[in-house]
Amino acid sequence: MGDTLEKSSEDAEFSLDNECSTKKMGELVEVSSGEKIKFDDTGLSLVLQNGLENLRLENSLTDVILCVDSREFSCHRVVLAAASNYFRAMFCNDLREKYEEKIILKGVDAETMNILLDYTYTSKMLITKQNVQKVLEAASLFQFLRMVDACASFLTEALQPDNCVGILRLADAHSLHSLKQQVQNYIIQNFTQVLSYEEFLELPADVLCSTLKSDDLYVTEEAQVFETVMNWVRYKESERFPLLPSVLENVRLPLLDPWYFVETVEADQLIRQCPDVFPLLQEARMYHLSGNEVAKKHSMMSGNTMPPSTSGYKSST
Repeated sequence: MGDTLEKSSEDAEFSLDNECSTKKMGELVEVSSGEKIKFDDTGLSLVLQNGLENLRLENSLTDVILCVDSREFSCHRVVLAAASNYFRAMFCNDLREKYEEKIILKGVDAETMNILLDYTYTSKMLITKQNVQKVLEAASLFQFLRMVDACASFLTEALQPDNCVGILRLADAHSLHSLKQQVQNYIIQNFTQVLSYEEFLELPADVLCSTLKSDDLYVTEEAQVFETVMNWVRYKESERFPLLPSVLENVRLPLLDPWYFVETVEADQLIRQCPDVFPLLQEARMYHLSGNEVAKKHSMMSGNTMPPSTSGYKSST
């Protein structure tokens, strides 16, 4: 035994060469070089996880109680700190909660907190359409980042015309940039279906503008885009009327049917009350009325006569 210890201490690091042999015994990986044997027990992490969960269920060695609503959850500080940056900051810095036996948590209900703790101790959770929003909000609040990713993946798969705007606002509120981009792409590709739901009118102005300017926007005619903008403005008219010029510039007015432009666009009361949109109207008139190339080039330079790609808007020019 003494000889073995001496030989092991001669090398600070364990290295493998061509003479090493490897054997697998269930979840135990044995690496042998003749004089040394190294075991890599890949199943130990599961054993530890199950052991910690059993300790929690037995209320053994717990050192903190989380109080949510009227329920109390006995936990281990070290487990919470290892799983969550929120609890790591709470317990590893010189904060009051570091020394308190009971900690009152706000911003989460008891049922959702139970889901978070079950996940923390077992790595398993059930995400449903009914609980995904609350779980995402709580996981974001307490910084269970892998749980946030799981909820975002679930929402991506659950996208429908009637819920995509709500999911987009949720992604925006929690800075889930990848999810937000996927929702915006979904809205662009399913624009006409999304329009049929009133929730569309809740779109933030920046998202609406980026959607309308996309060359992949799927609409059958530009009149539909114009009517969308006007409906969106009228939905919260006092708040959104000042935004009309910046939103309307994303509509390709020169591509509208000339008769529709005169009878509907120029006759619209909100349009007539907003002098800042007059340059956009003048540009469209030039395109409709003038046959010379100068007018067309002027309009083309503004980008408002560039039709979307063939996969989206079907140009009628």
